Amino acid sequence: MKKLSIIIPAFNEEKFILQLLENVQSIDTEQVGFIKEILVVDDGSTDKTLNIAMSIANKDKGISVIHQENKGKGNAVQTGIKLSKGDFVLIQDADLEYDPNDYLPMLKCLKDSNTSIYGSRILGQIFFNKRLFPFIGKHSQQGIGPWLASIILTIFVFILYGRWITDTLTAYKIYPRKVLKNMNIRTNGFETDHEITAKLIQKGINIHEVPINYQPRSKAEGKKIRMIDGIIAIWTLIKFRIIK
Repeated sequence: MKKLSIIIPAFNEEKFILQLLENVQSIDTEQVGFIKEILVVDDGSTDKTLNIAMSIANKDKGISVIHQENKGKGNAVQTGIKLSKGDFVLIQDADLEYDPNDYLPMLKCLKDSNTSIYGSRILGQIFFNKRLFPFIGKHSQQGIGPWLASIILTIFVFILYGRWITDTLTAYKIYPRKVLKNMNIRTNGFETDHEITAKLIQKGINIHEVPINYQPRSKAEGKKIRMIDGIIAIWTLIKFRIIK
C-alpha cells in the first residue's frame, strides 16, 4: 500500500485547526490504497494553533507537528516536504474551505508517479452546482476579485506554458514526492504553488484536474491572500518561464 503525506501549513488558525484535523483523520484513504501521515507545519503562529495541534498529535501517532519561525506558506510547505515519507504529497490548508472527503476521488485518479492531481473548484461548481452563467465556475459566496484572478492565471498559464489548468489557485494539489524532492524551489510565499506548477509542466509531469467542493471564507474569517499576491503569481509564472 502506498503512503500519502498530508502537509498542513498553518498560521494563526486556532478557530479551525481542531475541526480540520478531525476531518482529515476521519477520511479512510486505505479504501483507495493509501495509508496516510499528517504533518502540521506551524509557521510561527501567535495564537493557540500550535498548542491545539500538539494536543491532537499527542493522542495520535499518525500526526506530527513541526514549529518554525514565520517564513511564509511556501516555506512551510517545503519544510513538510523535506520531512515527509510518503510516495505522494497532498497540501491541505488549515482552515475549513476545502473538504477532505475530496481526497478519495483525487486519489482514485492518481495512476502513476508521473502524475499530479489538482482539485479544481471551478470544475466543482460547474459539475456539482451547474454554475455556468453569468460567471463560469464561480461559487455564489466567492468574490468577483478572487474568481477573476483565477481566470486570469488560467489564461496566463496557457499563454506561457501551453497548458489549460482551470484552477491554478486551488489549495488541493497532490504531487509525487520524488519530483518535489528534486526541485530547487526558490520562493517562500503563496507564489510557491505557481513555481511548482511551472516546473511540473516543464518536467513533463501530467496534471490531471478533479472537480472538488469548497466553501469560501472572507478576510474577516481569516482569509490571508491579497490582491498583491495575484500580481506576484503572474510575475512568478513569467519568471520561471524564462528561468529554466
